[in-house]
Amino acid sequence: MDIKDRQFKSYIFTGDKETCSGCGACVQICPKSALTMKPDEEGFLFPTMNNDKCVRCGLCDMRCPAVSEQCNSKNDQHCYIATTSHKKYYKESASIGICTMLSEYIVEQGGIVYGCFLDEKDWTSYHIGVNNLSGVNKIRNSKYLQSDTKNTFSEVKSYLLNNKIVLYIGTPCQIAGLKSYLQKPFANLFTIDLICHGVFSPLLLPFELKYWQSQFNNNNISNFKFRSKKTFSKSNPGIVNFDVQYPNGRLRHVERYAGSSPTYRCFAYSSDGISYNSRLSCYCCKYRSNNRYGDITIGDPWFIQEEFIINDKLKKGPIRSLYFTNTEKGKALINNIREILETEEIECNIGFSQPALCSIERSVPEKRKELFNNLNSLEYGSLVENILECNLKSAHKKYAKDYYYRQIKDFIKKII
Repeated sequence: MDIKDRQFKSYIFTGDKETCSGCGACVQICPKSALTMKPDEEGFLFPTMNNDKCVRCGLCDMRCPAVSEQCNSKNDQHCYIATTSHKKYYKESASIGICTMLSEYIVEQGGIVYGCFLDEKDWTSYHIGVNNLSGVNKIRNSKYLQSDTKNTFSEVKSYLLNNKIVLYIGTPCQIAGLKSYLQKPFANLFTIDLICHGVFSPLLLPFELKYWQSQFNNNNISNFKFRSKKTFSKSNPGIVNFDVQYPNGRLRHVERYAGSSPTYRCFAYSSDGISYNSRLSCYCCKYRSNNRYGDITIGDPWFIQEEFIINDKLKKGPIRSLYFTNTEKGKALINNIREILETEEIECNIGFSQPALCSIERSVPEKRKELFNNLNSLEYGSLVENILECNLKSAHKKYAKDYYYRQIKDFIKKII
């Protein structure tokens, strides 16, 4: 079919934001540099076209993952619950550290690992490539805000063509974008897609930081993370944590229940199961299903009931992960770290019972518009409290009280 007769389907030509995940494949494939990723009024990145440079070659449309299907076959898929006794991995990781384990393995083989980095200079998130163990630490932990892939797809292609081993870790839509960009399989490319609830706008993180600064006399905040196992070590929910920097040089480590974070509350802790700050495409995501895009899928087993697990070590506790091997390559890669994992295979349909893995279209909530429309007119914490009818400070106090009460109960049970 002649390109002139092609019916263009991607966001660039239709303007339909629900079809664009912001993966950046179109921008990176454009031979004329006619596309750039720019934030919209809500802070989400979308490709913007320079019509003077565009030659209507159609490459951007053809390489869009919403148009070009790149998912794996389900024939080689297996699902596992896993834990580890190695503190150096699970203590500083969001779950048990499987991504870190695999990243270290790839680096030790002389390879390159790509993952999401949170830059605290301007509180933005983007993908970087690392080739040493100190670099691996930069891409650890969950970020939840959308990451800019920048030019990493083209970098990956260059490394692959030079026979370098590459591991790319990202959301399912980002892995779909990478594979659509490359258009052919590479034996030296390994991919991990994360079990994704959705992504919130990068615009919100500075508001989040400003909110927490106001709670601590407007002192600077650093080392911000959305997960922690320090104070609430036996806690399954997310725990926002950061360091407060005082003028005298003292650092105070702070941990707060996710439901007391304005951004986290809107994202996953609204108590009604609705996300109020996600990208529009996340509400009708075509990538959250059992048709996975990565060689391996990794996430948390929050919704796996104990009755489906035999191994007592894997039945309870926050130090667990859920992972799928979706290809033979994925299975071979995970085998390199099996000696530091305690695993049990479960049926794939049980693993896919998690809401974040169900391809159910969600309605865009009306309150979402209210949130983004009033970011600059109301104090962030007050805005979220008004919209969701909650009290952020009380949410943490209640959680902390209940948490310590549970620990006392458990201790008494052990000594009786």
